[in-house]
Amino acid sequence: MMTKKIKNKLLNYAKGIVIAGLLIAQPAFAKTSSIISQPPGNGWYTYGTTFSQLIPKTTNGEYKIKLIPRGGGMTNPVAVNQGKADFGFATSNAAVWARDGLTDIYKGRTNKELRMVLDNVQQAYTITVARKGWVESTGNDTWEKIIKADKVVIAMKPTGSQVPIIADYIFESLGTDFETLKKEGKIVQMGSGQASQMMRDNAIDVYIDNVPAMHPNLTEMTLTSDVTYIPYSKKTLTDLAKVGLPTGTMPAGTYDDQTEDYVNPVSATVFLTNSKVSDDIVYNVTKALVENQAEIKKTHSPLKFWHPEDIGSHEQVIELHPGAEKYYREKGWIK
Repeated sequence: MMTKKIKNKLLNYAKGIVIAGLLIAQPAFAKTSSIISQPPGNGWYTYGTTFSQLIPKTTNGEYKIKLIPRGGGMTNPVAVNQGKADFGFATSNAAVWARDGLTDIYKGRTNKELRMVLDNVQQAYTITVARKGWVESTGNDTWEKIIKADKVVIAMKPTGSQVPIIADYIFESLGTDFETLKKEGKIVQMGSGQASQMMRDNAIDVYIDNVPAMHPNLTEMTLTSDVTYIPYSKKTLTDLAKVGLPTGTMPAGTYDDQTEDYVNPVSATVFLTNSKVSDDIVYNVTKALVENQAEIKKTHSPLKFWHPEDIGSHEQVIELHPGAEKYYREKGWIK
């Protein structure tokens, strides 16, 4: 007859077998990766929060994501290149500048390990508007005329933003540069909210910014001031495409008084990784995000224009990571 002591031993042994089986059925350990975004309160931080929750949920806990709530468009490419984060948000142009060591920020310091995971997650348009009254009285309705004007005040965000860098590339395409125009007294810098008031007060003539559709400050400016949208020449568009700002179109009606499609250099939000991150991790992260894009777009309406299936329809500004490329080829989006 079995004693109570023997029964307890057998029960404990059976429990051990069950627990071991459960452990075997689950991933031996979760792979932890990191995403660098921006500080709280910024768009990339909110996107990163969603990504960091979605990836573990859709991979049955196989992958865990640590969100790094700092960084920004100009610093994230360097952090990813140096392996301080496995993934990160950046702008397409800053990624190219960082990779090739362009602009004063990256000059002489290339970042060759950068690879693309997602592109065109969100587009920002390089928009130039001028006071309609000033344009009508001076005839300065193109960038070529504006930079040659005897009296003009061109406003943009302060140094530290990518806008002055983009503007400098525009000016170089036109045969001058940021510093020359600033010495001539033609450039002033301030926050975009302040620029709206100065446009209303006729204190500035031209304003340039790089923002997504429906940006609140530009919306305010176009609603409270009569403006004209200044076009970009084919040469300028070609020159800026070479430095990570491909040509795009802002549909008519995106902002007030914009009666026609506006062709301009666009800056896209991209999701980067390092070439040394394993193909499996990048493949599974790409799959988790793309196959749950409906949930992402439902949470973040500015991302509703992200179409990952278009990945093969244009040249990539940054080389695709092999893990991401494998996924896109399986979907038939890259031939």
